[in-house]
Amino acid sequence: MKRMTSLAALALATVAGPGIAQRGGLPPPEPIEKIAPNVYKIFGGGGNTLVVVHKDGVVLVDTKMPGNGEAILAEVKKVTDKPIVTIINTHSHPDHIGSTDFIREKYPNVKVISSEITKNEIAANPTYKAGVLPNVTYKDRMTIGKGDERIELYSFGQAHTGGDTFVVVPAAHLLFMGDVMAWNMAPFLPSGGASLLPTVEEELISTVKDVKIVVEGHGYVNDWKGLVRITRFNRDLVTFAKAAYDRGDPPSAAVAQLMKNPDYAPLLDNKIKKGLEYGNTPFARANMNVNVAYLEFAGEPITFGTANGAPLPATAKHKGSDPKDTAVPPPPAN
Repeated sequence: MKRMTSLAALALATVAGPGIAQRGGLPPPEPIEKIAPNVYKIFGGGGNTLVVVHKDGVVLVDTKMPGNGEAILAEVKKVTDKPIVTIINTHSHPDHIGSTDFIREKYPNVKVISSEITKNEIAANPTYKAGVLPNVTYKDRMTIGKGDERIELYSFGQAHTGGDTFVVVPAAHLLFMGDVMAWNMAPFLPSGGASLLPTVEEELISTVKDVKIVVEGHGYVNDWKGLVRITRFNRDLVTFAKAAYDRGDPPSAAVAQLMKNPDYAPLLDNKIKKGLEYGNTPFARANMNVNVAYLEFAGEPITFGTANGAPLPATAKHKGSDPKDTAVPPPPAN
């Protein structure tokens, strides 16, 4: 029930969060962008959509918010007339699976693939339409296709959600992260997992080989060094949070220690990112995840509000957070 409630809350927050009202809403899909041979990205309208063109058809990874299916297909048609044959869901959130049902109506034989856990999360959410439910699942690893058209799927457990999928396109030396890495900041953790996240990332890094291009779930095309840095950042965040918690310090003490490392400066800035006008900053997200870690250390329930920027209340087990540390910054002056 807890996970179903948080997913339903996410669906509402994604389309009607406080930042949307303040900044004007989710940006629409932008023109398709080539990032490697036969591999493209469509930004906006929710998460990035990866487009992989094969001999007999097109593989899509993630389908944005509901209402973006027509725009996705229009962008795909700019580069190929081949049919959509496979959709891969990196996770269960509505800004990544929302237009799957529309695309299935156009291509009824399409395979929709996710991890077993992701399918279970989708099935448990009463706000989702039946057409977004995957019809093919895997547990921890799956290979699609052969030779230069091989695509590898991996799931290592809870990170951004309970069963995130990492998508590797070996021929393009490319890794698609889903929202375990998005906007080059610490990921959103609506169901907790601050302590588990770096272990998943470290296992990914030790498993996947020969990757040069790292496509984030929203926003950026990054590289392997960027993935290694955010993994080290997330590990340090938990380590510093535990030390601050054990000392009886407020959560901000952990973020202050992170800020001492100049390599982490881009992961802690106070700028709203393009496409995240409805959301918050890297600095705020780091503070949110320390707050989530405090709840985990204390054995207290993970609340969607705290994960999404509400202040951490003080309890007998720990100090609370400063509301300013996770506040949405004011919109820029005209």
